[in-house]
Amino acid sequence: MLYLLLAVIGIAAVAVYVLVIFKEVPGAVSERWGELEGLPANLGEWTPDETSPQGLAALERGQSREVRTWRELGGGRFGRDRLLLQVRYRDAKSGLIHGSEPDIELKRRRVKVPR
Repeated sequence: MLYLLLAVIGIAAVAVYVLVIFKEVPGAVSERWGELEGLPANLGEWTPDETSPQGLAALERGQSREVRTWRELGGGRFGRDRLLLQVRYRDAKSGLIHGSEPDIELKRRRVKVPR
């Protein structure tokens, strides 16, 4: 029983050490797991979508489909930023917004940076 208690205390100490190192040492996370891939160039800009099947279906209904990539600050798990794909539909003639789709969270990959 004593050995089990010592093992649990040791594992907890290592876990706390690793968490503190990754949080407080600059570059420790990027060195270990890589950097997040870059953000899109048109971040936050609405662009017309006329090539996808959903965009073509919207054109047949007399609407235009617009998409944008949006960065929500501190909205993810543990207060991390989230990258969202947002879609809205406009009337082709009047320009009024008719509706939108639920936001889709985009996952950013980690890319190893050569030294």
